[in-house]
Amino acid sequence: MRVSRLKLLDPDLVPTPLRERLPHSVEIAELTLNMERRRRVVLKSLMSMWGKLSNPVLTSPAERGAIVRNTLDALGGVFIKLGQLLALRNDLFPTEFCLALSDLHDRATAFPPGVARRYLEEAFGRPLESVFSEFSPVPVAAASIGQCHIARLRQGGHLVAVKLQRPDAPSMFWRDLDLFQSLLGPLSLLPSSELFNWEDALWELQDIVKEELDYRYEAAALATFRKKLRKHENIYVPQVFTEWCRPNVIVLEYIPGVFMSELLHVKETDPEKVLRWQRDNNVDLEVVGRTLLQSLYRQMFEEHLFHGDLHPGNIVLLKDSQVCLIDFGSVGRLDIDFLDSFHGYMKALAERDFETAILNMLSTSANLPNVGIDSIQAELLNAFRTWHRKTLVPDLPHHEKSVQALGDYMQPVLHRYRMSMNWSFLRMNRAFGTLDIAIQKLLPTLDHPSEMKRYQKGARKRARKKAWNVRPSVLAMIHSGAILRHREEASLALTHASSLRRVEQLGRLRFKSSLTKGEFLILSTMRAVQVGAVVLGLVLLAFWLAWQGPLPLDLLTGASESPAGSQWGLPRFAWWEGLLLLALCGKAFLSANRVVTRLHETVT
Repeated sequence: MRVSRLKLLDPDLVPTPLRERLPHSVEIAELTLNMERRRRVVLKSLMSMWGKLSNPVLTSPAERGAIVRNTLDALGGVFIKLGQLLALRNDLFPTEFCLALSDLHDRATAFPPGVARRYLEEAFGRPLESVFSEFSPVPVAAASIGQCHIARLRQGGHLVAVKLQRPDAPSMFWRDLDLFQSLLGPLSLLPSSELFNWEDALWELQDIVKEELDYRYEAAALATFRKKLRKHENIYVPQVFTEWCRPNVIVLEYIPGVFMSELLHVKETDPEKVLRWQRDNNVDLEVVGRTLLQSLYRQMFEEHLFHGDLHPGNIVLLKDSQVCLIDFGSVGRLDIDFLDSFHGYMKALAERDFETAILNMLSTSANLPNVGIDSIQAELLNAFRTWHRKTLVPDLPHHEKSVQALGDYMQPVLHRYRMSMNWSFLRMNRAFGTLDIAIQKLLPTLDHPSEMKRYQKGARKRARKKAWNVRPSVLAMIHSGAILRHREEASLALTHASSLRRVEQLGRLRFKSSLTKGEFLILSTMRAVQVGAVVLGLVLLAFWLAWQGPLPLDLLTGASESPAGSQWGLPRFAWWEGLLLLALCGKAFLSANRVVTRLHETVT
């Protein structure tokens, strides 16, 4: 990547426009902070959505997804983020439903220019003219968290994008989170609610909101990715001007390129125009597609963090087939334990070793089914082989043989066994899914296992280059041939260790599955104890009320003045005996609840 002395984008890499740039029409409205009205609107919208989804005429997952998407889109804020999380759950929902949700667009009205100027000056602690020599008061884009302005820094004269957070965003987002938390009780009563992991979803939402409401997280991510992705061929990350970044403001280099979303749209309507633009700017779309895919592999498995939202609107095309990535508000981070299993999963896919791939995938599962692990392994193996057969047919559409398509083939199996994946796996799958929107247009005949193998080869080469330290002793070993023997021995040892690891991994999964069966039995028993305690408590309460006076039917008819308990032949006991029995029932209920909670913590 050619850069200037100031480490900004080389002007020679700025491409010619693909089409005439029209000014964006962003609606401007005054800020409103009516808390109670917001709660009523949210509850009314959710109830209306539930009524539409209950319509038996609706049978298409795409139609249901469109209803949910439109509702969440209208609510904005946290509900946009919730919809994006639900779009990850292709282990629970049909693909058409998830695709409908993935089309959520976070759009909102912008706040007035005067408000924007006042909040920027408060954030910088100085007049706006002392920071920018030029500032566009009308934003070019607006979302529920913030809006973006174009400006020119007075110091250095660099053209920059200024993202300013909405003043009402923190109160609205945290209020919506509290509302969602209050809905967790009713949601947990729905069928199969345990598969959704609503508590984990709440934690994910809280984590997302915390990071997105503080732009310093995005500024730090930009600086980190800029350093790490500098080694990735043909990838560029904008410079962030940290001295002007605040919790509610971020200033970064403006990249005047062509958005991938713009190119894909023009490619559908006027392909000849795209071909002319490619020739003028020396852009090979196949090179661009492989650059993006190989970079994503490297981000995941070598950098241990990745851009989590590589949809076409976050990819900017430059000259010479170079690419700029923008919007690092959604960043995925990987812990070493999960990364080891997922790397093994992708490596096994590249080598078409589907049994090992399934073992690695199951080891990342949030919960295993209440059946032997061999049953689900056999069914998943059929799904993997179906996907593999389709990857070998060049003429098939990309959406039938992509990494996302593999999830589609697994989804019925996972759903049948009431099994769900953990959020790390889902986020990584989502990253591939968003990138697939561009890949299926750029590389329609792509064979994913072969592309993974290409990455593995490059990764080994980079690892050797990094680790290679030519010392005299190493040179002597090379000349004597000893290094070849060492490599052969190491290779045999690695193969043996891999076999042992596979056997051990299968044993752990079988043990975990057996624990799941035991958990199911104990949970059933403890829940029966809880129900029995509640029923017994209600019966005792009825007995006690019966001894205190006539039953409601006797009061209406006036049939008797004697205690109703004696008429019904109920056993008599003192008030303190009843309280003692009720206390024992409550203790049994709480004890069973503690066993259930502790069992979940132990197994998971």
